[in-house]
Amino acid sequence: MGVADKAVVRSRWLRWVPGWARPALRTLRRQVRDILAGGRWQTEAAKLRRSWAKLPAETLDDYLVSGYQNPRINAQSILARHFLLTELFGSEFEPMMREELEFCVDANAALRRRAGELGVAMSQYTDPEKRAAVKKVCAVIADREGTYERKWSKALAGREADTLRVLEFACGSANDYRFLDAYGIARFLDYTGVDLNEDNIRNARQRFPVRGATVRFELGSILDLPYADDSVDYVLAFDIFEHLSLPAMHKAMNEAIRIARKGVVIAFFIMVDKPDHIVRPKDSYHWNELSAGRIQELLKVKFPTVRAIHIPTFLAADYGAEHSYNPKAWTVIAERPAVQTNTS
Repeated sequence: MGVADKAVVRSRWLRWVPGWARPALRTLRRQVRDILAGGRWQTEAAKLRRSWAKLPAETLDDYLVSGYQNPRINAQSILARHFLLTELFGSEFEPMMREELEFCVDANAALRRRAGELGVAMSQYTDPEKRAAVKKVCAVIADREGTYERKWSKALAGREADTLRVLEFACGSANDYRFLDAYGIARFLDYTGVDLNEDNIRNARQRFPVRGATVRFELGSILDLPYADDSVDYVLAFDIFEHLSLPAMHKAMNEAIRIARKGVVIAFFIMVDKPDHIVRPKDSYHWNELSAGRIQELLKVKFPTVRAIHIPTFLAADYGAEHSYNPKAWTVIAERPAVQTNTS
């Protein structure tokens, strides 16, 4: 039975219900539907929790911030920081942002060359020996990887700006927040990070044990969040939506859209310029290929301005990058247009 046929059946059935009872009946129907769906989300969240619970806390703390995923030199992490800086300070730091992306391209090229020399296949490994091999490769940039950490800290010291309220989905062990902090950006944020893995939250809280009311790391599922509509300015997310079933991905995306007042910044690691998503289940979760067009359609319901940035194309066209660590990396930024005030 199609959607239209179901609608006809519902309308015929409602004809026999007194008018005064119809609103309550519709409410009850929605509540039942939400309860049934809630069980589904709980089941999927439990599977994801079990998948990541297999990893030791020390592995969770660093395996997603090494190699090409090191937020100091990862273009998607850098673009997210630049977005927040632009929201805070406008175009003031554009030259420095360009310099940092040039640095990113050079550092990635250095890693690629060194990995070739050592015969190391670069990836995000949980195996200790493979992680050690990646760290040997990374030693080639150890003396300069913190260059822009120092530059941004210096540039932002003593600056003032209105606070941005930010919620990060699947924050890990403060994987990106630790660099927002190190780069001097975190003090301009009222930040909440959510993750369903207890060790990740414990790691994050150990890194930032006493930060007052402006930074929180909370245990929870992005499929069922307690935050009110439009309760934060921006939602950030890195490399999470591909791991969800398509219904759960839609649910989590709708949560981001619901909670964010101004917009979202989402980094994808498996996105394709194709008309439809490609579902690829893997053990207890997924490695789906998500359609750039479909994701943009979802976001445009609330945020009319959507930029989908294919990272390899962007870095090649604007910065002369000859190689990319991930040909399917995209960053999608969706915003409501800024309200223009009349000063005349």
